[in-house]
Amino acid sequence: MAIGPVDINLAPNGKAVFSSQITKEMCAPAGLTSALATMGLVRASDAVQRAIENRIGAWTSYADSHNGGWGPLAMTKALAAYGAPGYVVKTFGSRRAALRAAGIALSATHEPVLLLAWWGAHTWVMTGYRATGDLATDPRAAFTGAYIVDPWYPRVSTIWGHVNPPGHFYDMAGMTRNYIAWTRPEGRYPGRDGRWVAVIPTRPIPSRH
Repeated sequence: MAIGPVDINLAPNGKAVFSSQITKEMCAPAGLTSALATMGLVRASDAVQRAIENRIGAWTSYADSHNGGWGPLAMTKALAAYGAPGYVVKTFGSRRAALRAAGIALSATHEPVLLLAWWGAHTWVMTGYRATGDLATDPRAAFTGAYIVDPWYPRVSTIWGHVNPPGHFYDMAGMTRNYIAWTRPEGRYPGRDGRWVAVIPTRPIPSRH
């Protein structure tokens, strides 16, 4: 049976799960807070964001973050510590492949995806997406955009300008502008440089309960 267009959003009220980063450096703990809130594991708050940030020392490594801060592997450890195991770091040779995999994983698990946007410098929470068909079964189906909770809101970036409110739908032009291959100034990251990085859930839906 043919399947029509897909439009899925785990957090139709983006503001309800939104955590604005407390400082300009705290996009990862803010994004993690929003992701956990989307799964019903925490209530989005500054207190949760600070608690996650205060545990970075237990999760970080030089290989994951040359700056000693948040890398994608540390994010998987934080998610597991707060009741969401099964997240893995994946890298892709193209934006198209990354977003297709993200959409398939989100549909299969009903858990959000974290995208490393802005050359890998920023955390986006993908709570849903649109596609022309079932990405998992139809090779002709195309990913057409994503629902994004951006911790930077309501700040203004000197590079990116005004960011959109939580839950905004980004079409492919918006995804192309913001979700850019990993390129970090602090050094080389074998396996990530020049690739699109995402933190993807792997738990099947039934295993959550």
